[in-house]
Amino acid sequence: MSETKTKEKFPAKLAFFISLAVFAQEITWNFYDSQVPVSLLKYISSVAIVGLIMGLDNLLGLFIEPIIGKRSDNTRTRFGRRIPYIMVGIPLAAIFFILIAFETSLLTLMIFILGYVTVMLLFKAPSESLLPDFIPEEHRSKANAIGKIMTSVTIIVAALISLLVVDVNLQLAFIISAIIMVLCLFIVLSTVKEKNAISYQLILKEEELGGTKDTQQKKNITFRDTFRRIRKEKDKSTFIILLSVLLMSLAWSGLRALLTPYAMEVYGLSRGTAGSLTLYGGIAFLIFAYPLSVLAEKYGRFLFIKIGFTLVIFSMVLGFLIQTILMLIIAVILLSIGWSTLVINMIVIIWGKAPSSKESGTYTGLYYFFYYGAAAFGPALLGLFTDLTSWYYLFLNAAIIYAIGFILILFVKKETQSEENL
Repeated sequence: MSETKTKEKFPAKLAFFISLAVFAQEITWNFYDSQVPVSLLKYISSVAIVGLIMGLDNLLGLFIEPIIGKRSDNTRTRFGRRIPYIMVGIPLAAIFFILIAFETSLLTLMIFILGYVTVMLLFKAPSESLLPDFIPEEHRSKANAIGKIMTSVTIIVAALISLLVVDVNLQLAFIISAIIMVLCLFIVLSTVKEKNAISYQLILKEEELGGTKDTQQKKNITFRDTFRRIRKEKDKSTFIILLSVLLMSLAWSGLRALLTPYAMEVYGLSRGTAGSLTLYGGIAFLIFAYPLSVLAEKYGRFLFIKIGFTLVIFSMVLGFLIQTILMLIIAVILLSIGWSTLVINMIVIIWGKAPSSKESGTYTGLYYFFYYGAAAFGPALLGLFTDLTSWYYLFLNAAIIYAIGFILILFVKKETQSEENL
């Protein structure tokens, strides 16, 4: 899809500053996933219902992300086409996030949750779309790895806040996370000038010249048109990959939402200590994400996607069979390493399927349509399995879902268009 065919130097510094937009989101998302389920369990006894509420952000994302991704493709301002959504969304999201810690009833808790997740989703796709706007296609796995490394740092920071602050002052822990998010916004605004993005300049130049006939025809293509075209393609590789994304997201979102109460119920850990378990996974992600992305570009992204699925399934089965705190930590570490290969490479493949940079936001929205569609019900599904079995079977249930996603990937042939574009 890349308009630039010549090999360009990897702009690592730029990728880092762009990734701060993702960092700003994830610092509160990770803390939200670890602590909000515990708040909900004060009022709700069913794990399935709590899981359903924790999937609310993803359910809304199913509808919001494709629309916002497409809208940001067509936005034109002096700040660019993605940045305006970020500069408005982050301060509003920070306010709602802080209010969650000051809830006084299930009603107020739900109001603050709904406000937070809605605003966050309004700048999720634009933030993610900044990377393909700036980074040449041949470097996107490395750039996406940097973005995911930044995410792992937020996991570490959120875990440390949980470990050191939550059991002392829950409200202060939420406030600290929100402040970090806003500080990231100021750094992004001062370092990332979207008007200088290669793809944005090409689009503006094309529109100034009136565009080609082909461009004019593509202007009115909707998200639904894009999805319909993919579904009807003779080569079903893109559709299969999206279904695999759906399943991997289903299991991951359920684990993220239920890990803290799981550790409290099965291992008797305190809220703060249980919420800090992701610290180990975050460190593992931080160490392995970038090297694995380089290896994936060298030896094939689909190969490392298969390796990733194998590792996450192994980690879940291991955590189920040997239920000790040490093995729980090891399982979290192995899960994070395997997950890094999945989350880094899946979206890069989807970007590579977009016909041009003009539709990168649409394809980002397409990826998140499936990602959020699964994540909307992942916590509820694992929660339902927990209600039917017990907390002890959480990891085994997740392993089964991952295994189905792995089986789907095996139907993607090496000679598919997705791999050729890489």
